[in-house]
Amino acid sequence: MEFWRSGGIVAGNRLETAVDLDEPTDGQAAELSELLGQVDLAALAQRSPLRGRGADSYQYDLTVDDGGEIVHVTLDGTEVPSELRPVIKRLESRAIEERRRTP
Repeated sequence: MEFWRSGGIVAGNRLETAVDLDEPTDGQAAELSELLGQVDLAALAQRSPLRGRGADSYQYDLTVDDGGEIVHVTLDGTEVPSELRPVIKRLESRAIEERRRTP
């Protein structure tokens, strides 16, 4: 799975991370897989890109290999469905942590 967050008030505030959902030693991967199981990504992808109200809001891009089928979803930060919010929060946190560790 690949995740990008772009936009917002501050220019250049892009976050990105990748997670191997099949990695058995990555506890976050297992948690994210479980959360993604509660989201109809294919339906979101058909509606994607979803547009929201504000020019200063974040945009989220999520690409997931769903059993051999690649699903890409683009969401405006103001239009993230409630079932996807925990996934977005965890991916944002992971990306921020990775950024902090990068010299």
